[in-house]
Amino acid sequence: MGDLVRLAIITSQLSDGYLADARNIAVPTPWGDAPITVGKLGRHTVAGQMRYGPRRQTASHQINFRANLWALRELGVERIVSQNAIGSVNPMLQPGDIVISDDFIDLTKNRPLTLYDTDASWVRVDMTEPFCPEMRRALVAATRQVVGRAQDGGTFICVEGPRFETPAEIRMYATLGADIIGTPLVPEVVLAREAGICFASIAPIINYGSGLAPAVIQSGDGSMTDFYYRGNLHTNVERAISLALDALPDARSCGCADALKGALNGPMPNWATRPPTGLPTDA
Repeated sequence: MGDLVRLAIITSQLSDGYLADARNIAVPTPWGDAPITVGKLGRHTVAGQMRYGPRRQTASHQINFRANLWALRELGVERIVSQNAIGSVNPMLQPGDIVISDDFIDLTKNRPLTLYDTDASWVRVDMTEPFCPEMRRALVAATRQVVGRAQDGGTFICVEGPRFETPAEIRMYATLGADIIGTPLVPEVVLAREAGICFASIAPIINYGSGLAPAVIQSGDGSMTDFYYRGNLHTNVERAISLALDALPDARSCGCADALKGALNGPMPNWATRPPTGLPTDA
């Protein structure tokens, strides 16, 4: 077994040099290989996973979520920060605000929603507290240290994509209690819980939902992507993630690692009983 990597960031893009001494590896899983970048972030070794692929070539509805999450478990990851650049459903939350969600609504349609998708075994994990409370506190404190404020709590509604929503859909989501909207959160948060990994989201708002603004534009001048990367928002989010990971105690005090207790129906699959393999010896 190689060295274990305890911390991970799932994101759209990592800034050049954000992880020092970075190297790319491919981690085999029951659902195929998953590419991961491993490097140093301060005093920590961190796994960076670009959910849309190294060149952002994979659409949100085509991501191999199970391979991605299980690959992090194979490395020994215990805590994941998910960076989610998203839209606002709540007019009180505007582009430039940063939300540390405390709940979510799943409106995806075609994604695998569990690691235990077999005839012999299945699980029903508790989602009363969907995001790790210890990690949420660290992210709220770190974000406030960087930018002065953070929205502590908010409901993330996750939709299938890849299209943007209609104004009628945005109005409906608001009546359901959603605050922010995006495509990447589910099933990452659920699979992490099934794998016993702590998970929390830091969500910078980069656009208003349809009907709350004249248009929603993906790329180019004046687009949501332009707004996120041209200014300091992406940099500030990465700074907050660094501070939050550094502030976490080495030992976990939450209950995320015990999520499968009382949740498993049937025998544990053999692939799920093996201990993490850690970094490949040649990485």
